[in-house]
Amino acid sequence: MPDRLLPEDSLIEILTEVQLADGAITYKRISHKKTGNDKEKYYAYIYQKYHLTPKLLKQNIDYYNTDPEKMIAIYDKVLARLSQLEAKINLEIKKETKAKQDSLQTIDTTIFVRKTMVPFFQETALKMFTW
Repeated sequence: MPDRLLPEDSLIEILTEVQLADGAITYKRISHKKTGNDKEKYYAYIYQKYHLTPKLLKQNIDYYNTDPEKMIAIYDKVLARLSQLEAKINLEIKKETKAKQDSLQTIDTTIFVRKTMVPFFQETALKMFTW
């Protein structure tokens, strides 16, 4: 039994953040970006946020691992949360992409109008003031 047993919901939140931290570290490593002590920083943030120590987290994971069905259910919920986050991020990316496309369309339209209308107005103005 851990020194302090974390409720399942808390463990799900913590493990979700751990997965996100590990994903960020892996991404940086694959992208050949310096990771330095990112892992320590990410984990220190998680420990501080949830008032944990590495030992306490390990004790809780070990405790929940004694009941594999419960641990599988916990990780299923972690995966569900990660999927929700991914969907939310993808939606934001789509919104940003659409906004950029709309902006580019506006710019293209403005350029088209200027290119076609300016010569017309110049020609019309010349005709009006030429006797």
